[in-house]
Amino acid sequence: MSSDKVSTSALAKLGEIPVQQLFSVLKDYGWIRKTDDGWALTGKGEFEGGSYITSKRYGRYIVWPNSLLEHPLFQALESNKLLSAAALGRIEGFSGREINRMLVEIAWLRPSSRGWELTELGIAEGGQLFENQQSSLSYVLWPEDVRHRPALKRILQQCRKPEPEVDDLFAASQSPDREWRSLDGVVCKNHAHWAIAQWLYLAGLRYAVYRSLPVAENLVGDFYLPQAGVYIEYWGGDDHSDAISARMRRAELCKKLGFTVLDVHPDDLPNLDDYLSRHLQTLGVDFY
Repeated sequence: MSSDKVSTSALAKLGEIPVQQLFSVLKDYGWIRKTDDGWALTGKGEFEGGSYITSKRYGRYIVWPNSLLEHPLFQALESNKLLSAAALGRIEGFSGREINRMLVEIAWLRPSSRGWELTELGIAEGGQLFENQQSSLSYVLWPEDVRHRPALKRILQQCRKPEPEVDDLFAASQSPDREWRSLDGVVCKNHAHWAIAQWLYLAGLRYAVYRSLPVAENLVGDFYLPQAGVYIEYWGGDDHSDAISARMRRAELCKKLGFTVLDVHPDDLPNLDDYLSRHLQTLGVDFY
């Protein structure tokens, strides 16, 4: 490849522009057109410096001169840059999955078999629908200032973990009226249970909290997913011996009854989205 020419994806990266937004804009301006095999240059695109290169790995694809970043089209793009859920998450301290789930909660998005769909509210907030060329799944990009919209600011605040003040047990003794209430209204025993309940609710999972096992003994699990037959148990770092014994007894009975137990430990909380996503997918639990 000529040293002064780069692929469309590389050009998007250099200009810090979402790659699908760039493809969409180049198509709208008549520089490229969609074909059965991918993208093809138009006469306008060739005039602006586009050309083809062929590699053994990627086949034939379009390349552009680096200087194209100075074109008025890119200057206009700079002032109308869109953000993906992942980019928005990096700014706000969440994963892209978590951002999309929050957007579902405030009715800007809805999940579908083909990815994500915009609602009327999402369209009104400036969301634009795109399709991933490799997977054919749809996704949404948002204006840069969307994170300042009241509805999104509110849900971000509701999902942001409170600053750790002290150990949960100590906090409870100092503030007996403190309440850990998740988005769906469930009152949880502590911060860790609150975080798990938030995740389950936003992932669209039906769950029960502090549900008794179907045995004669009075044993109560932390979380239960009835459609999957999965119990989720949180092993607190400050659990006393009785609590540990009861949890081990629950695990023993769950195994006999054919239930699966997924353990969560304090070290898993900072990456709870990744931890629960990976393990529940392995167990065949559907969520979004």
